[in-house]
Amino acid sequence: MRRFVLSLGVALALGGGVALAQYGDPPTPVPAMAPAPAASPVSIVHVKNFAFVPDKVTINAGQTVRFVQDDDTPHTVTAVDKSFDSGNLDKGQSWTHTFDKAGTYAYVCAYHATMKGTVVVREP
Repeated sequence: MRRFVLSLGVALALGGGVALAQYGDPPTPVPAMAPAPAASPVSIVHVKNFAFVPDKVTINAGQTVRFVQDDDTPHTVTAVDKSFDSGNLDKGQSWTHTFDKAGTYAYVCAYHATMKGTVVVREP
């Protein structure tokens, strides 16, 4: 009984309200902190039927857009000012881009100039 009282006193002094194990029980492991999840895209643009759907999205600076290629024909997501380029995207592939600065970003498919889209980026 004396050991239990001493153990209880030490545990209270050191633990300050932490749940106590019975004398002789192994300590309960503390779960490790999980890493923060990756940022989710704010907008998703599908590439299908030779079009960007939707063809205009509005986001805040620092947010991400995911482009999902649903067509059988390869496409790209290429900024008109060449500030970003997905490279070739085959069916089933996707590409994400984070827009850090406010502005209006026009883009096209490098293979099909009639495919056009716009990302409007606002200050948060």
